[in-house]
Amino acid sequence: MAPVKDFTYRLLSASYEIIFRERMSPDVQKFLVGTFFAAVGTLFGAALTFVFNILAARILGPVSYGDLSLVVTLSTILVVSMSACTIAMVKYASGEPDNTQRIKIISTSSLLVVLFTVSSTVVYVFFSPELAQLSGTSIELFDFAVALAVTMIIFGLTSNSLRILLRMRAYGLFSAVQSAIVLAVFLISVIANVRSWQAAAYSLGISYVGTGLILAGYLRKYFKPQFDQFWSRKILNYSAVAFPGILAGALMGVDKVLVNKFMTTADVGLYSAYFLPSISIALMVWGIFNAAFFPIASRSNDKQAIFRKVNRAAPFFAVLFAPLIILLETIIFVFYGRQYFFSLGLSFLFAIAATFFVLYQCYSALMGSVGTNGAKVSTLGSIIALVVLIGFNVALIPVIGISGAAVTLILAYLLPSVYLFSKRRVLAMS
Repeated sequence: MAPVKDFTYRLLSASYEIIFRERMSPDVQKFLVGTFFAAVGTLFGAALTFVFNILAARILGPVSYGDLSLVVTLSTILVVSMSACTIAMVKYASGEPDNTQRIKIISTSSLLVVLFTVSSTVVYVFFSPELAQLSGTSIELFDFAVALAVTMIIFGLTSNSLRILLRMRAYGLFSAVQSAIVLAVFLISVIANVRSWQAAAYSLGISYVGTGLILAGYLRKYFKPQFDQFWSRKILNYSAVAFPGILAGALMGVDKVLVNKFMTTADVGLYSAYFLPSISIALMVWGIFNAAFFPIASRSNDKQAIFRKVNRAAPFFAVLFAPLIILLETIIFVFYGRQYFFSLGLSFLFAIAATFFVLYQCYSALMGSVGTNGAKVSTLGSIIALVVLIGFNVALIPVIGISGAAVTLILAYLLPSVYLFSKRRVLAMS
C-alpha cells in the first residue's frame, strides 16, 4: 500500500508543478488529501447512483423517467427556501478556528433551517394546486416534490457540517451510504413489481432521511438547542444577500420544465438522458472538489492566489474533461436501450456545457467565500445565468428542440463566468 501511496503523491506533485510552476505546499497537500477521500466515497456512491438512474430510465421508460426528473427538479427548487442559511453556515463556521464558536454557528443555523423548512412546507402545501399549475405538473407530482425537498434538507444540513469540520473521509463514506440506500430500496420495489416514478422518488426520500439521521447522531455534539443572536444576524445577513443567487441556481432546473412545455414529457426523458452523463457528472465532480474547496477558500486570506490557480488549471481540465464526457455519454446510451436516440452532435454540446459549468461554479464559490460583498457578485452571476437560460430556451427550443436547450446550457454557464471574471477585484476585499 505504501508504494502505491508514494507513487500517487509523486504523480500529483509532478502534475501540480507542471501546471502551477511551483512546489506543492502543505495546505495544498491537505486540500488534495481531503479531496481524495471525498472523491473515493463520492465516486463509489456515484457509480451506485448511475446504476439507479440507468435502471430507472430503462424500467420506467421516457415518460415516467421524465416525471421522476420533474420531481427531482422541482424539489431542488423548493428546497432553496428551506436551506437558505446552509451556505452561510459553511462560510462562517469554516472560517472560525474556535470549536465553541463553530458549535454556536452550526446550532443556530440548524434552528433557522428548521424554522424555514416548516414555514416553507406549510406555504407549499396550502398553495399546492396553484403552484402545481404554475409548474405545469399534477398536484400529486408537486406534493411528492415538496416531501422530497424536506428529506433533502435533512441530508444537506448534516453533510455540510462534515465539510465545515473537513472530515472528508466521513463525507465520502456517507455519500456512498446515501447512494447505496437509494439503489437498495429501488431494487426492492422492482423485485416487488412496484415499478413507477413514485417508487423511485420514495427511494430517494428514504435515502436522504436515513443517512441524515445517522449523520445527526454522528455529529450530535454540534447540534444543540442553543440560539446565538450575534451569529444569527450574520447568518441572516449573508443569507439575504445570497438567497436570490441560490434561488436562481436552483431555478436553472427550469430547463426541463421548458422542454416539457414546448415539447413532450418523453422529450424531457431524452433530455435528462443526455443531462445525466454530462451536467450531472460535472455536478458530481464539482461536488467532490467543492467539498473542501469552499471551506478552505473561506479560511484563506489570499483568495486572489486561488483565483490565479483556477485560471491556470482551467485549460488542462477542459482538454481532459470534455472528451471524457463524450465517451461516457456514448457508453451510457448503450445501457439506456434503443428507446433513447443518441446523437454525437448533442453529446458534444452537452460536454462543452458541462465543462463551462465547473468553471462557472469555481468562480462563483470563490466569490461567495469573500463574504457579503462577494456573495452579491456571486448572486448577480447566478441571476445572469438564469436569465440567459430562460431567454435562450424560450427562443431556441421551439425552433431546434433539444439542441437549442443544449446550446442554451453552454451560454448560461459561459456568460456569467465572463462576468465573474471581470469582477475579480472583489477577491482583494477578503
